[in-house]
Amino acid sequence: METINRGLRQDTFKEIVLDFNNAPFAQLAGFKLTEVGNGTATIELQAERKLLNSANILHGGVSAALCDTAMGFAVKSLGTISIVTAEMKINYLVPIKFGEKVKAIGRVVKAGQNLCVAEGEIINEENQVAAKSLGTYFVLKNS
Repeated sequence: METINRGLRQDTFKEIVLDFNNAPFAQLAGFKLTEVGNGTATIELQAERKLLNSANILHGGVSAALCDTAMGFAVKSLGTISIVTAEMKINYLVPIKFGEKVKAIGRVVKAGQNLCVAEGEIINEENQVAAKSLGTYFVLKNS
């Protein structure tokens, strides 16, 4: 699956795709970067058995990591080279079932020189918001 460029400079887009493809946890979990634009990123995930909790729904930690990754790459799309998560919260609204394909959409709310705030949501196959998140990112290095 090719990642869609939604208006970024080609060099920035290539850096983001390379960075995502070199992220070990994203690869382990099966995250797929499908779109990236100015202040936005979309990541898809199929809820595989290895990612479920004892109730046979997607583990909350995986959902949180999915939102964190989408929000983080939305921040990176603005040209930040290196960021870390400073704070994040998530609300779980609808359980994600085994085999379900979901997408996480991250959007930058406010970009500062040292801190950026982003929001994320996971959308299920029925177009319902399964989770909603808010994160703060510390910028280590700008381009």
